Amino acid sequence: MKNILTFLSFIIITSFSVHSQGISFEENHDLNAALAKAKTENKLIFIDAYAVWCGPCKVMARDIFPLKEVGDFFNANFVNLKLDMEAKENIDIAKKYEVQAYPTYLFLNADGELVHKGLGSMPAAQFIEVAKVAADTENNYAALSKKIKNGDRSLATVKKFITQNPYDTGNGALVDSYFQTLSENQIYTQENWEMFNKYVYDISSESFRFFIENREKIAGFIGKDKTDQKITNTLSALYNQDPAKEEELKKIDPQLFAAAKSKVDFAKAYRKYNQAKDDRAAWDNLWKVATPNLNQSTNPTELNNMAWLIYENYKKFNDKKMLKTALSWAEKAHLTAPDKDFIADTYAHLLYENGKKKDAVKIETKALEMAAKAGNTEAVENYKKTIEKFKGRK
Repeated sequence: MKNILTFLSFIIITSFSVHSQGISFEENHDLNAALAKAKTENKLIFIDAYAVWCGPCKVMARDIFPLKEVGDFFNANFVNLKLDMEAKENIDIAKKYEVQAYPTYLFLNADGELVHKGLGSMPAAQFIEVAKVAADTENNYAALSKKIKNGDRSLATVKKFITQNPYDTGNGALVDSYFQTLSENQIYTQENWEMFNKYVYDISSESFRFFIENREKIAGFIGKDKTDQKITNTLSALYNQDPAKEEELKKIDPQLFAAAKSKVDFAKAYRKYNQAKDDRAAWDNLWKVATPNLNQSTNPTELNNMAWLIYENYKKFNDKKMLKTALSWAEKAHLTAPDKDFIADTYAHLLYENGKKKDAVKIETKALEMAAKAGNTEAVENYKKTIEKFKGRK
């Protein structure tokens, strides 16, 4: 009995020790108490702003927060708090700090002022780096915001800010104001193009007007396919926000606007069908708008998603004609992204449904090999079962 008790005590102590290696969060979940403690201990506050349904939040809580190296840094430098931002008592906190996605990581000073923030699931080393920047009074969100407010539009400051805060709603205006500090000869760099392409979507901005007026020169530098794609993406985003602007947007480029409108119509039809799975009219409408869009598309994810949707639903609507079209989209997706196992898997399934069993086994085997190389054991097991099914053995 003594040995059993000793063994149980060892398990309990060991479990507690492992658990205590990670981030030590305040048990009261009270921001005001955390602020008081931060002031007493002269620390910043770290808030894991999460939602109970959020998958990446659960990954961070399970895989990253318990790690010793993470706990060592966070426990030494921060008062740590977990807050469910959708709980009634935390709604005002979420609004105050503009929490719009999960997980968001908030870093506050003892006065409750935001000094830094981060977003999303990430590896331990990257997560610790976010926290280190938060403690850096020269390079954290608050410091960079102050520099920008005081008129600093240097490339180093602007790029650092948007890299740290890729979803900040003011990034487009910031990048636009940066471009206004440049001479025309300074504009034509890869770095500037990447910032413009990612953040500027205001067609009334100076930088977008410059882009349209000089699109041929820019196309010569960056490639016509990329400039056309930028215009199409911008028109799609703006038309989706406000269809009443159709005539204004059409003036920028009628042909590219038609492509942009087609993308928006396709996305809307896709969402509508997913909201009404058994509705034949919704399916026919999706099929109608998807066909011309995807026949022109080179986006492997877009092609794959629609091909798989057809695979899952064609029997429901007794429409085998769709299978051949879906196969062509799946093949194009696979040829465009031959290193993606899930795309190969879709292609294999559609080959099988179209009666091409040997080809299906061949492609599914490629998917299996890619998954094995990536260490995705769950996908490997699924692909093995699929191959057995294709071979006629269950």
